[in-house]
Formats: sequence, structure tokens, C-alpha cells
Amino acid sequence: MKSVLPYGAYPKVSAIGGKRINPDIDILEVQKVSQNQFRLTGYEVKLMKFDTRSNGLSWSSFYSGIGQAILYLKNGVQRAVLVLGFHANVPDDKLIDEFHDWLWDNKELLKSILGSYIGVDLHLYERGAISPIIEGGVDFYPSDNKIRLLSDELLQGKFTFNKRLKSG
Repeated sequence: MKSVLPYGAYPKVSAIGGKRINPDIDILEVQKVSQNQFRLTGYEVKLMKFDTRSNGLSWSSFYSGIGQAILYLKNGVQRAVLVLGFHANVPDDKLIDEFHDWLWDNKELLKSILGSYIGVDLHLYERGAISPIIEGGVDFYPSDNKIRLLSDELLQGKFTFNKRLKSG
């Protein structure tokens, strides 16, 4: 399918083909990968916060982010990326470093769960840079006609996004 969209990123996609989607896609990226092929990537952005009850990071953003990223695939994207950052309420870099170490120590396990079959990547935003932790490297192409139709509608620009957040 030929894309009628300019390549780029579209924030807060809330409807496709005139129908609301749940969850919203935080950022939709349309990328040309070859002469006649385009990749639709959905980015789910979550902040890890400090939890005073446990005196550590709250994992709720991590878990809900994985779930929402997986649900992006039912809305026509071929690849979903969970981008984790850290809220300003995290008191020190030690907690961030410990979480980073945990991700690296469990990278292969997480990759086998998230990335091998369904095209979910995990990136970490820290200190002003985004670094990939898990790259699935696999695009999700379902046999379901409904999902393929959503992909076509995304490529044709038949979606609603927050134009106030669009830059450039």
C-alpha cells in the first residue's frame, strides 16, 4: 500500500478510520523502508516514578506500558516501542542505575518474551538520550483483515492526532 502521508511522527493518535482506539497511540511514526514499503511504529511513553511506600521505583508504568504497547499491534502498527523515562520525583541516580542494571541483566529473557515474535521493542530514556535495550527486529503482520485495514487507513492518513503537539 502506498502511503499518502509525509514521513514523520504524529502525536496522540486517538482514532483510526473515524473510530476511537484504546489505548491512544502516544506517537505514531510512519517510516519508508523501501521503494514501496512503509513501517508503522507506535511509541508508548511511560515515566517510572518513585514510590514512597516501597521506597523504590514503582513498576506500574513498566507493566502498563508493556500492555499498552502490545495493544498497539491490534491497531495496525507493525512495531511497538515502549520508551521508559524517569519522573522528576526519583530522588537519586542510584535507583535509575539499579533499574538499568536489572534491564540489562534480564535483557535476553525480556527479548524472548517481548521481541521475538510480536515486534515490541523497549527503549530507555535517561540523561537526555534514548537508548535501545531490546530490539525485537520483527515487524508484526497479522493475517486478520480488520487489523490490515487499520494499517491501510493509517497509511492513507485516515486518523486523528493532536495537531497542537505536532512539530515541524
